Order: sequence, then structure tokens, then C-alpha cells
Amino acid sequence: MEEIAYCDSRKDLPINELHKIFVLVGWSDGSETLQMLNNYNVPFINSTLVISAWKNKKLIGFVRVLSDKMFRSIIYDLAVHPEYQHYGIGSAMIQKCIEHFPNSEWLVETVDGIEGFYEKQSFKVIAKNGIVYLKIACKLFTKE
Repeated sequence: MEEIAYCDSRKDLPINELHKIFVLVGWSDGSETLQMLNNYNVPFINSTLVISAWKNKKLIGFVRVLSDKMFRSIIYDLAVHPEYQHYGIGSAMIQKCIEHFPNSEWLVETVDGIEGFYEKQSFKVIAKNGIVYLKIACKLFTKE
């Protein structure tokens, strides 16, 4: 595996490359509206921390964090291009996140079957059932 460069100073990730990875990992079916595509990196720009992984100036992975920088930090959108999975890139990005806020409590929400990856990063399962999640749907995803 060639050298992977990690960046923690850039939040405005290239929209097309970001969207491509979302599609490749199955988080998008590619049917986004033009407005959604034009704003695909806004969640990253507005996050506290973004770590991205690059190979030859090509985006191959990313993770974003919302944090108060002291008590709690939450990992969102950790993804690695499928061609580069299982090379430690996701693990490296998590470790780089934790290095930024080492005393913070770290939280992540994931789907069944993925928790083992996070357990290898020292995360502990706190609940698998009975958690209450509340939301207001994103207006860009709802059709009125």
C-alpha cells in the first residue's frame, strides 16, 4: 500500500469525491438533487473536526466530529473507499481524532455488525437495544 496522507486542516472536501465515497459505501443511492449535491460538504465544513485520508491527491476516506472539545465528542460519517478498506485507514483516522481531544468522552452510533471495528479502537458497547433516538427530519430529504 502506497503512502496515505492524512489531513486535519481541511473541511471543504471536494464534493464530487465525497459524494462518490458515500455512494460506494452504500450511504447514498446517487439520487440526490442538484441542491443537495451542491451542498454535500456543508456538514463537514460545519463540523468541529474533519480528518481526511488522501492517496495521490485523491480523497479515499474521511471522518467528521462534532465536539465541545472538552467533555464530549461524537464521530459521524467515518467512511473509507472500498478499494482501501482493511488497510488501517479508518483506525488511523479515529486515532487522529482522539489525539485532538484526548480527554473527551467519545461516542459513535453505528449499525449491527460494525461495532466490532469500534471495539478494536477501545470503544465499549453501552447499549444495543432500548436506546431512544429523536430527530427532526432533514428538510432536504423530505418531500412535501
